[in-house]
Amino acid sequence: MCLPPPRNSEQGFTLVEIILAVSLVGVIAAMVFSGLYLTATTIDRVRTATTEEQLLRSALQIMAEELRTSVSQMTSPWMGINAQIDGQAADTIAFLAVGQFKGMNTGQESELKRVIYTRERDQLLRFVRKNLYGLTDESIERMELLNKVKAFNVRYYDVKAGVWADEWDARARVAGPTAILIELTLMEESLGAEPRVIREWVTPGIPS
Repeated sequence: MCLPPPRNSEQGFTLVEIILAVSLVGVIAAMVFSGLYLTATTIDRVRTATTEEQLLRSALQIMAEELRTSVSQMTSPWMGINAQIDGQAADTIAFLAVGQFKGMNTGQESELKRVIYTRERDQLLRFVRKNLYGLTDESIERMELLNKVKAFNVRYYDVKAGVWADEWDARARVAGPTAILIELTLMEESLGAEPRVIREWVTPGIPS
């Protein structure tokens, strides 16, 4: 009886063994790269969310601080305008805020600045005229505070009537609003996610 010759381990791997080994290495590499990609994507999302949250808090802080120092004059009355764009709130606030700014053209110093907050498309904008004595638009600054803004709604509390009003005109009122409610609706990037609504209550300083 003839027996098959013993296999020599030094003869090398068969083609099937090589294919299996390469496939196994490919699967392991794919798992490693997939894990690294998911980790990097998660880190980027966390960083983006953190940055957006910081911008949101910064925008609300700027608005609150300027509203707390707001004043109203006959030439520059405190105004809250109720408006909509594409069925969503796009209100506008305009008022004077206390600050020390030097006029660029006249050399005079103005203790007041004219501030306007409004929504255009998906942006919350802030306009500031620091030189109230200037006759040109050179002293107007435009700042994009936030993006992905779906709605910007502002309400004003009338303490005499005991109600929240959708608009405010200091020229037709004896006093200013006792409190202001700022409501921002932000669009979420996640598919199917509900818009995020942020509310901020502010007590204006000297609105009348």
